[in-house]
Amino acid sequence: MHHFARNPYAKTLRSPLDFREFSRTRVSTRTVVHKLRSISLFLLSVSGQMWANPREVELSDRVSVILPTYNRADLIVPTIESLLAQTRPIDEILVLDDGSTDDTVERLAPYRDRIRYHRKENGGKAAALNLALTMTKGDFIWICDDDDLLLPDACERLMGAFEADPSLDFCAGVHEDFIIDPATSKMVRKPPGYLRKSAQDEIFADALDGCHLFQPGLIVRRAHYDAVGPFDEKLTRSQDYQMLLRLTRHGKGRVLPEIVFLHREHQGARGSAKERFSTEEANRKWIKYHRIIMEPLLADLTDREVLPPAIWNDPDREAIRDRTATVRRGAIFGRHVLWQEALNTWQTLDLSSDADLDDYEIQAIRNSTGYSLGCAPLLESAELLDAVKELKKRGPLGRQIVRELGRSLFWRVKQSLKNGDVRSLYQLLRFIAATR
Repeated sequence: MHHFARNPYAKTLRSPLDFREFSRTRVSTRTVVHKLRSISLFLLSVSGQMWANPREVELSDRVSVILPTYNRADLIVPTIESLLAQTRPIDEILVLDDGSTDDTVERLAPYRDRIRYHRKENGGKAAALNLALTMTKGDFIWICDDDDLLLPDACERLMGAFEADPSLDFCAGVHEDFIIDPATSKMVRKPPGYLRKSAQDEIFADALDGCHLFQPGLIVRRAHYDAVGPFDEKLTRSQDYQMLLRLTRHGKGRVLPEIVFLHREHQGARGSAKERFSTEEANRKWIKYHRIIMEPLLADLTDREVLPPAIWNDPDREAIRDRTATVRRGAIFGRHVLWQEALNTWQTLDLSSDADLDDYEIQAIRNSTGYSLGCAPLLESAELLDAVKELKKRGPLGRQIVRELGRSLFWRVKQSLKNGDVRSLYQLLRFIAATR
């Protein structure tokens, strides 16, 4: 077992009079205050006015980074560099190596005086994170992936939100995706597949539609992690998303509009050693684990939790609130490509009603086919197509739902035409024809 034996807070408090980072980048008043506080602790200690070692003093805004890794020796170093370059210094960086078999430990050796490193037997990301949470001391936890890049002011921005509103349990920023062009070796940035700059009271509602906040863009109070419980170690995929749903359901948060990190897209293998899989298999894995996550969650949620507050609290919607919540539940299942569950949910409605769907309900149904996981099962399965036709036969409301499902696929038809994807085009047109 490898350890880099070192006090976790030495980077900040070892040499508090070192202002070299100020000469490298522009810093804010908040960063200066952080440095001055470190200086004051140092001066108190050397003058004998503090009985405790300043490295052991508990500070209320101490940030611990947890960086789980597995066989990413070729990618982790840039991530470490981006963390060390933060304008708001990080108090602790713990690399939790989940049994890597590559040269991760050798790549990290030059950073042994600035990070903590702990190696364990391979057991999956959730187990690694749970262990790391017991090993870190910060009051704020920042979990970062081993292949992403943090922008220099990420920590400063996120912690600034906590300073502005001490009642927050978590704060998140948005991200962009990037690839490294193999021909030019240059970074190419692009918008993420699912982006919502959520209002404060709609973060959980937006999270139900998909994972729009990633861990490298999310700092959480340790007390909030303690309150919602550990990562589910039975999940070898989407454990981050399940945790996001728990954090946002039970806590108060804020989403900043600024980009705080860059999310790397690459073709490397994923998963634990026992369940490695390529990006080509990722969608199938996501659907499997999203079923494990979403079925019990939606069964547990009240109608009030399913709907955004603005919809739930609208007095004009009181008469159709139950229907709207059921439409929304089905749409959430559809977003996660759980189409049998979506259709079963919509079948529970009074489909004989001739009342029109309202704008929110129509948009929810149309959004159900729009997630990046796609809707291939809906288009390919004869059983699902039969279920759609049955829903259509059940009455006016059933016909409306099916019609909006068909309309939601028009953009995919355009995409298939543009890409020359004849197979997808045929499946889409066949499905849309059945909804008419």
